Amino acid sequence: MSPTEGKHILGANRGPLLTPGDDSSQGLEKVESSGGLSLHRTPTRTEKLRRHWKRFWLIYCVGNVIFLAILLPVFFLVAIPAIAQLVVNKSDIVLVNAVVNDPQPNSTMLTLETKVDLKIALAARIEAVTLHLFQREYGVDEAYADIHLPGQTIKGNHTLGIDDVYTPLLNQKAWREFVRQVVFQESVSLALDGWTNAYLGVLKSHVHLDKNVVTPGLNQFDGFSISDATLLLPAEDDGTNLIGNVTLPNPTVISLEVGTLVLDVKTANVTIGNVTIDDVILKPGDNVFPMKGILDIRTIFKNLGDVLKAQASALKNGSLAIDSIAKSVEWKGTPVDYYADILKTLTLSTEIPLGDTIKNTLKNLLHGKNLTSALSGLLGDSNSSLSSRSLGDKERRGPVDLAPFLKENRHVQDFFSDIDVDQRDTFINAVAAAYPNL
Repeated sequence: MSPTEGKHILGANRGPLLTPGDDSSQGLEKVESSGGLSLHRTPTRTEKLRRHWKRFWLIYCVGNVIFLAILLPVFFLVAIPAIAQLVVNKSDIVLVNAVVNDPQPNSTMLTLETKVDLKIALAARIEAVTLHLFQREYGVDEAYADIHLPGQTIKGNHTLGIDDVYTPLLNQKAWREFVRQVVFQESVSLALDGWTNAYLGVLKSHVHLDKNVVTPGLNQFDGFSISDATLLLPAEDDGTNLIGNVTLPNPTVISLEVGTLVLDVKTANVTIGNVTIDDVILKPGDNVFPMKGILDIRTIFKNLGDVLKAQASALKNGSLAIDSIAKSVEWKGTPVDYYADILKTLTLSTEIPLGDTIKNTLKNLLHGKNLTSALSGLLGDSNSSLSSRSLGDKERRGPVDLAPFLKENRHVQDFFSDIDVDQRDTFINAVAAAYPNL
């Protein structure tokens, strides 16, 4: 067949026939044109996107560059510092140990140990930082002390602090307020403030540490007591005629070197003597110190009516109620006014067992102990107290006709030298009558 004849045959230009199920039949459409029938394939979505990218790639590249130029500075200058600051704000700081040693008028030796939990799994590195210790009511500009921490890496539950560092007291008003809160309150807040650079990997952020670390306070020495009280007959050369043990509870994590503490002893708002406690160092827990003092028997008898009235309730319980108020505080001979002035506003009240005091006094009188041996008996190696070793058994009690013995004893006479004889004898008779029931 000639080419000319083939042109006029129907279907000559329709191409190969499609078999059933042939996928290539999809996307084909018949197009009628003046030249006859032709086949046209519809492009896929991927092909359309590829074609679109080839046409507009330059526009997209320029747009991305502009977008990143705006986003990255915002991310590094705003988002990362904000995240780092949030981590600091959410972190927990707990005071686990503090020591205030060598209290001088304008300085102290300070130890602070804290535990820091950043609440993230990543390690964070900080540069050296100066933390200001301050009272919220006065503000950070009136910080009472600064502590300097070296640069270090913090991860997990990390220990942070200083150890026995000389620390000047920068603001006496703020420091005294902190001491007052430690002494009087059940809990106290240690405010910290400082700026430093923190690093999460290579990402640097300038962060602000502003924290309140809450810790227990001394709570007015709740649980203060005097035990093993004993009258010394005769008195020592310096006038000491009273000894015993003083318990000062410390429920805090703070250790305080205080020094020599002198307390006025009062009843019925009348000062009836004083006690001295040497080498007071308050460590966490109950602290027991030997005391020595001077009891002014003349003042007691001079105000006997008021004293008995004030003691009425305590005497029913077989005790003597006394109040103790700080008179002075010295550390190695140097007055520590910021301790003394605060303690002068605190009244320490307790009741002394009357029976134990009488038994201890008579034991000391009959055995002729001096101050050194008596104090050794109070704080010696034996586990038993002085009162349990007192004149308490019938065999030793029997031969003593107590009232005449006391009235005729030279040391008892010296103790009551300024007291009317009738008043003295009345007092001795009352003690002798009460003793068998102790």
